[in-house]
Amino acid sequence: MPAKLPFPTHLSKPSPPWSGLLVIPRGSSTTAMVKTPTGFLMRTIDGKKCRTSSSLFDEFARALSFPDYFGHNWDALEECLADLEWLPAKGYILLILDAHAVLPNDEEEYETLLEVLDDAGEAWSKGQTADGRCAPFHVVFAVTEQEKSKRHRWELEEFNPTEQAKSRSTPPRNRPATPARKPAKK
Repeated sequence: MPAKLPFPTHLSKPSPPWSGLLVIPRGSSTTAMVKTPTGFLMRTIDGKKCRTSSSLFDEFARALSFPDYFGHNWDALEECLADLEWLPAKGYILLILDAHAVLPNDEEEYETLLEVLDDAGEAWSKGQTADGRCAPFHVVFAVTEQEKSKRHRWELEEFNPTEQAKSRSTPPRNRPATPARKPAKK
């Protein structure tokens, strides 16, 4: 099994992969696990409303308040994701709940979605967006362990939901002892 990506620190950086799978441990809450960094914008996508490409376009348009001119096709989705000028933020996180329900019967459309999301993430990371700035843009496909098995090929790297807790419990490196300072004489 490939190593899992550190989470949530990865979300605050403009580096690939821009989309990842988050398997929610039993008894945990998705919203409790995915915290929005200061200055970032997180929007939630309902995977159950993304069963077809048409309904997916509607759900992304709703969640991200796309302008009226949004064309409801893959090119228009990519264009709007690489713009977002109407939603200014230091970075963007799209949280797809019930991700197993996204385009469940059309693997080709699902692969197109992943390509569009990666292209948008890459554009944001290189400053090739409408406003020319570099910013983190990540998409988290959230599922339970049981839901994970409903899709045979996710084509996503998996985030490690316990990375933050592990990093805090790591003991500090051994440092040479420093003598205690004596108070300065007045």
